[in-house]
Amino acid sequence: MKLTAIILLLVACASLNAQERRPNIILMYTDDQPQNCLGVMGNLHIQTPNLDRLAQRGTLFNNAFVTTAICCCNRACILTGQHMVRHGIRDFIEPLSSEAFDQTYPAILRKAGYRTGFLGKYAIGNPGKSSRELSLPAAKFDLWYGFDQGINFRQDIDGKPRYLTDVMTQKAIEFLQSHKQEKPFCLTLAFKEPHGPFNYFDPNVPDPYESADLPLSPTCTEEDFAAQPEFIRKSLGADGSQKRLKRDAGSQSEMKTAYRLITRADQAVGKILGELERLKLDDNTVVIFSSDHGSLLGDHGLSGKWLMYENSIRVPMIIYDPRVDQKLAGTRRDEMVLSIDLAPTLLALAGLVAPQSMQGKSLVPMVKNESVSWRQHFYYEHTYQTERPRSPIPKTEGIRTTRWKYIRYPDIVPVAEQLFDLENDPLERKNLASIAEHSQRLAELRELCENERKTLR
Repeated sequence: MKLTAIILLLVACASLNAQERRPNIILMYTDDQPQNCLGVMGNLHIQTPNLDRLAQRGTLFNNAFVTTAICCCNRACILTGQHMVRHGIRDFIEPLSSEAFDQTYPAILRKAGYRTGFLGKYAIGNPGKSSRELSLPAAKFDLWYGFDQGINFRQDIDGKPRYLTDVMTQKAIEFLQSHKQEKPFCLTLAFKEPHGPFNYFDPNVPDPYESADLPLSPTCTEEDFAAQPEFIRKSLGADGSQKRLKRDAGSQSEMKTAYRLITRADQAVGKILGELERLKLDDNTVVIFSSDHGSLLGDHGLSGKWLMYENSIRVPMIIYDPRVDQKLAGTRRDEMVLSIDLAPTLLALAGLVAPQSMQGKSLVPMVKNESVSWRQHFYYEHTYQTERPRSPIPKTEGIRTTRWKYIRYPDIVPVAEQLFDLENDPLERKNLASIAEHSQRLAELRELCENERKTLR
């Protein structure tokens, strides 16, 4: 054989081996699940055995956050790796442009040879009020079973009711079963749980919390609610507060519903992981789990998300890479990681360089338990406004550091501010913004907030 032919053969083999070494990737995230609704995070009352095992096998991030706590905006953050102030999705109407979508992780991975799939709630753009092609971008994936914001858990298929997550799980398994070894895949599952509407539950799965007595948030009290600024007490998150603050059996319904749905999503995760093992794909498939944002679930007497309180912005984050030394199984990292870190992480796993448009950072070095120089703060914003006659949501921006939290409500006259020392006040009960001894800290964080808003565009 001629030398040139041998070289070409070796190059081809090396290329094929590199292709085979590229991992498959599954990204799963729930809708409205705060970090503390996970057994492995110390919640002894919720049943999440499959996610707990995933964390025990992989890397668990103790301080994972979102940069905006609402579905449409942060799902765009997850796809693009960008802050909302850059990607510009601020409501449920406008979709990502075709050019913007081309810079998302599924588009880049697909261009690089990955087979891509999306199952579940997409919620970036309204197909009835904007471009349907962009709001439900089926053509951008090899498998598509995506929905807009208004998706219900009940799906009528062939004249019979089906539970949405059951259908998603079936399609995910079929996607895995059709996998061809020569082409890696990236599958995204955007579960609806534990977001409403709460008018249909899986009829084939009993409610494990029907007779449970769940502890309510320690700040779900009349005193904590009364301590909130008046504009928050009159906001959308305060609707239903009187029932919630009774702290009786009826006030537990919100918690029981959330736990029930999270446990149902956990069961779906277990089935998908089980199929990976059955198909012998588990040794080269990276599995990532998170949530699009949290939910207050009674904190300060409030519901919903939107605000910059911890349970609204803090989410689960688990990454399991079977190729990493299993001596690192169960590693916990304390760095502040963000939802915008997911896209560059997925690209790094595939050996790709993230485009300059992405503002997040790859978490791969942490999964390998390497020392990293990491962020000490991040910028948060929420600008979405509800349509009347619903109660309003105050616009919010702020800075969260490893210890301090500065919150600003720019539309309140005069502008309202909050300052919390999270080290000494983790429940965010004492606003220090008007305390003289903290005036310098307040000024520093106020300036940092202004600068971040301008430089992150």
